[in-house]
Amino acid sequence: MTLDELIGGIHDLESYLKKFEEKYRLRSEDFYQLALAGKLEQTNDFIEWLGVYEIKLKREKKYHERLADILARQQESVHLPLSEPIVI
Repeated sequence: MTLDELIGGIHDLESYLKKFEEKYRLRSEDFYQLALAGKLEQTNDFIEWLGVYEIKLKREKKYHERLADILARQQESVHLPLSEPIVI
């Protein structure tokens, strides 16, 4: 995935997570910690919320890995927006 695709996907997931955050008045990060600690019941909403949040975490990790790879190849100062090789 390109940086553009990763960033777009992360933003889409954040919009989706915002619905749960507003409904349950809890940030996803805090919900995730409660879920990992086993302090929440297993409702359909919570299972979905957990799954979407974990996908977001994986995308963010991949984004940071991709970004680190691109920045490691930069020989001079960084120019924004970042250009990256075409991914086929």
